[in-house]
Amino acid sequence: MFSFRILLSALACVVASGVAGAQAFPNKPIRLIVPVPPGGGADFVARTYASQLTKAFNQQVVIDNRGGAAGIIAMDALAKAPADGYTLVQTNISTISINQYIYAKLPYDAERDFAPVSLTTLNPLILVANPGVPARTVKELVALAKAKPGQIAYGSLGSGSIQHLAGHVLGREAGVQLLHIPYKGAAPVTVDLLAGQVQIAFSGVGTVAAHVKSGRLNALAVTGPKRMEFFSDTPTFVEAGLKNVDFALWNGILAPAGTPMGIIRLLNTEVRKAAASAELIRAMGTQATSPTTDTPEEFAAFIKSEQTRFAAIVKDSGARAD
Repeated sequence: MFSFRILLSALACVVASGVAGAQAFPNKPIRLIVPVPPGGGADFVARTYASQLTKAFNQQVVIDNRGGAAGIIAMDALAKAPADGYTLVQTNISTISINQYIYAKLPYDAERDFAPVSLTTLNPLILVANPGVPARTVKELVALAKAKPGQIAYGSLGSGSIQHLAGHVLGREAGVQLLHIPYKGAAPVTVDLLAGQVQIAFSGVGTVAAHVKSGRLNALAVTGPKRMEFFSDTPTFVEAGLKNVDFALWNGILAPAGTPMGIIRLLNTEVRKAAASAELIRAMGTQATSPTTDTPEEFAAFIKSEQTRFAAIVKDSGARAD
């Protein structure tokens, strides 16, 4: 009985400490590391959320852009940061679910070094084509690729990128041979796509929305399970009969492993409130996207499912880091 009372007392102290820690948090600025340079779509997402969280916490949420090395620099910085909630990272599908399968060695463990907070955005890729390509549907593109094996080139953000792997799965599922052309970023892919140097590309919706609406690119299909509000006339790959060409570009927030659960839940609550704000929804709409959030447990399960899936896809593709 004596030991049981001591145990209960100890547990009560731990719970009280966690609650008190969460209540006191934050009492200084929070750093949100972003694994891309300023100016891109992912940076826009981070800054939009940071603005709302700054208001909610009455503490500045400072953006720390750590671009380069496919996000490895940013993720390593978080893995080495104190587990106190004052350093976070905006992760994405590559940094947490793909990199460990295309790099021989990473300075962090994607499965053990991080604590999920919440998703922030989740959008399908959109397959776009230069108007000079005589195909307006996926069916027509597949027929063209079969007639010209290895001659339809698609651009990606590099070997093992989500754009590369989407093209690989499209080729496998449709039984066609596509030519993969790796680039160093979304901007040069889009420039060459507009110029006709590559014929097609899987792109982020925000990257090509204006070009699709102006007619400079043709949208053939989106990779999600349903049509997008912003591209309601563009069918899904499921509608085209290719159900496994199902990919999403997503962003989310991670804290270092060991961050107190009270702080994780407080961060999650405020991220979800931010996502529901009219201001953030309106801002995201300018990029043809919308916010998406979940619980820490749901985000953890989602990351694990993505890791399991992409381990198999990367192995099948033979992709390795450039």
